[in-house]
Amino acid sequence: MNILKMAAILPTLLLCNLTKAQCDGRYENEIFVNTEKTTVTYSDVYDWSPSEMGLDMDIYQAVGDTLSNRPLLIFAHGGAYVGGDKNNLAMTTLCKSFAKRGYVTASIRYRLTSLTSFALPNAEEILIQTMINSMSDMKAAIRFFRKDFAENGNSYKINPNLIFVGGYSAGAITALHVSSLDDDEIPQDLVSYFENVGGIDGNSGNEGYSSSVSGSIILAGAIKDLSFLDENDVPVVSIHGTSDMIVNYNCGSVYQNNQFPVMCGAGEVHPVLDAISIYNDVFTINNGNHDAPILNMNQTYIPFISDFLLELVCNQTNEVELFIEQTLNVSPNPTDGVITLELPEGVESVRLYNQLGQLVLSFVTTHSKNSLDISHLPRGMYQLVVFSQKNDRFIQEKVFKQ
Repeated sequence: MNILKMAAILPTLLLCNLTKAQCDGRYENEIFVNTEKTTVTYSDVYDWSPSEMGLDMDIYQAVGDTLSNRPLLIFAHGGAYVGGDKNNLAMTTLCKSFAKRGYVTASIRYRLTSLTSFALPNAEEILIQTMINSMSDMKAAIRFFRKDFAENGNSYKINPNLIFVGGYSAGAITALHVSSLDDDEIPQDLVSYFENVGGIDGNSGNEGYSSSVSGSIILAGAIKDLSFLDENDVPVVSIHGTSDMIVNYNCGSVYQNNQFPVMCGAGEVHPVLDAISIYNDVFTINNGNHDAPILNMNQTYIPFISDFLLELVCNQTNEVELFIEQTLNVSPNPTDGVITLELPEGVESVRLYNQLGQLVLSFVTTHSKNSLDISHLPRGMYQLVVFSQKNDRFIQEKVFKQ
């Protein structure tokens, strides 16, 4: 383990008992016995297949869970962008297990292409467009829940500020790009593909709500370009086999076919995340093949993912449900030292959290402008939170320390 990753993990170990106490065992182990599934159409803009209208997802909740601000995990199945479905064994296993831990979980359908497209001269272009289509669809699923929170009284009892995406194989590739690729990072050779779906957020529906996520869960996944990873990204946890012949653990063409895009797997992704101080972890399966991450899931890999997520959700769950959408003026951002805050009227306190949700700075204020010195903090992404006791509201903004 390198020094950067150890630096990220040490505060986690020191606060582990406190974190678990704050969750009262929730999110760590399966504390509920049964789950219930609801199938909804999250987008009627596109169809999953000619015989079925719209894009559906299965939403899983634990029977008897009454908490009203639960973290949400959205998963996408594998299948090389030509097959698979939301109700396959890997997805149902993930969804049920995490629902029993107290999460709300969902398994989505997303647009696919046909197997015959693999034999066409432009197979690489078709596969890239299908991947970007799937990003558009996943983002519509994210927005579905935020729209429900805002307009339908939060019928699924989620915390809209704790939404994670994940998946296996093709679904993991989709999730990693959703969590990592920003509008200003789209390379010129991909611009036309994104234009076909209306831009970085896509046009699959539920417009007007944020598509942002708090992290990603990547099983045998990869990213098209390591430059998509930067200090603005969210935490990532991966499971990948070193002998994966379909999605390379390092970098290589998908299916080892030079007609398909080159993708970089966990073996290359996580060293980059370490170098830019993004909280991350990887379970490397030595000599494991492509399906290794979805074998023995309940005994090994789900507990590994659960431990990673535990540190991201426990310190925030009781607080962030009151966040509202409002912009804070923070400058300069990114910064290597002092930032100036222009605060809305009525703000009484300011707090700064690291990627684990741990409070690192706080102060009480009565002024519209304040300075905050973060020169002593490690580089990385922080969450700035301002709070007004009078109207019981929170506002948040990301701050990046160089």
